[in-house]
Amino acid sequence: MSRNRAALWALVTALAALGVLVAGVLAAHWSGHVGLYEALPAVPIGLILGFLSLRLSRKARYEHQRSLGRSGGAAIAAVARTIGAFAFLLAITGALALGVFAVLTFASR
Repeated sequence: MSRNRAALWALVTALAALGVLVAGVLAAHWSGHVGLYEALPAVPIGLILGFLSLRLSRKARYEHQRSLGRSGGAAIAAVARTIGAFAFLLAITGALALGVFAVLTFASR
């Protein structure tokens, strides 16, 4: 068991960020009751969780280096950093897409 709690929390937040974004997309696509506007909160939540995951993975990596590897968690922090970066970039892409959609919607009125 890893003593580096920041690495574990980084992984949890990275998976949560990815899960929120995927759930928002799936709900908007396949649900008849949830539209694009109802799934909109998934983007900022995913953005915040992705950013938090990146910060925690950096803290975990620092803790690993500071303890000369005794705290463990380097592999978990690396996986969390990869998943968190993907979720963060996915959230930024979603925010840009929603921004373009909003501009086009208001311009067509």
